[in-house]
Amino acid sequence: MSKKKKEKLGIVADSTCDMDPEYLKKFNIVTVPLKIIFGDEIRNQNVDITNEEYYQRLADGEFPTTGAPAPKAFKEAFDKALEQYEEILFFSIGNKLSATFSVASMVKQQFFDERVTLIDTNTLSIAMSLIILPAARMNAKGASKEEILEFVNKTIPHAQVFGGSPTLKYLHKGGRLSRGKYLVGMALNFQPLVSVADGLIVSPGRVRKEQELMRHMRRISRKIADHHLTELVIVGHCANKEKAVIVADYLKKLSKAPKEVLVWDIGPVIGTHLGPGTIGIVWVGDFKDEWLKIKRNLRFWKKEDTTDE
Repeated sequence: MSKKKKEKLGIVADSTCDMDPEYLKKFNIVTVPLKIIFGDEIRNQNVDITNEEYYQRLADGEFPTTGAPAPKAFKEAFDKALEQYEEILFFSIGNKLSATFSVASMVKQQFFDERVTLIDTNTLSIAMSLIILPAARMNAKGASKEEILEFVNKTIPHAQVFGGSPTLKYLHKGGRLSRGKYLVGMALNFQPLVSVADGLIVSPGRVRKEQELMRHMRRISRKIADHHLTELVIVGHCANKEKAVIVADYLKKLSKAPKEVLVWDIGPVIGTHLGPGTIGIVWVGDFKDEWLKIKRNLRFWKKEDTTDE
């Protein structure tokens, strides 16, 4: 019996891309799970813990850490994908944010060849999917690997993130914010705004009320409508779908709104550091500090644990 002929190109991503399961299934995208660590208990994103269970445990007072996938997880995922495809593209959370890309690079160097192409998206979470989802659609329509990579390389520098968290607690617990800044911020009821600059999570400012965050989200939505380079925008949330839908609906009603505005969950790896209630919006296009009339002045991200299982 002859073997089934392999397809040309497959797509693999790490689980922090937070792509909606509907799209993962539709385009047969394999994800390599990052680790969610509750003390001695290790869970794997998208494998043995749901977003609902995770955020409930956070609400109940548990606080996990996160870890990059073990080399074995990459080896197994790449091997499985190469059983079906002649080549694969692997999309990783930004190398400045996680050890994930470094581990994948080590595995490729040791076990694989040019059949595996590694892509550092230089961003995280749903912003990764601004790159991955269009690439998957191009692949499904028969675009060549070179055409897809050209799109990817042009898009990565323009993938933008803006959002906010209702509390500094999780940034502090995760070691992203000093105790001094945390105590001052909590006393003044500061809520951090977040974005990505030069491959790192930064804070472009702070607000004191949820209404202020929503005002900023509306302002950014208007700017997105005027300055988007692609037609895909994703609004993400950490167990706060109601507010995410409000932002998405506002954007959709603008006269120059992008054609596709999706609302997706933000998963445990990112949720660990921002906490329940967080909302954000990602797009491909411009983002200028003067839109908010404040400067990006605080970086609070460091790479997670890289301990192998």
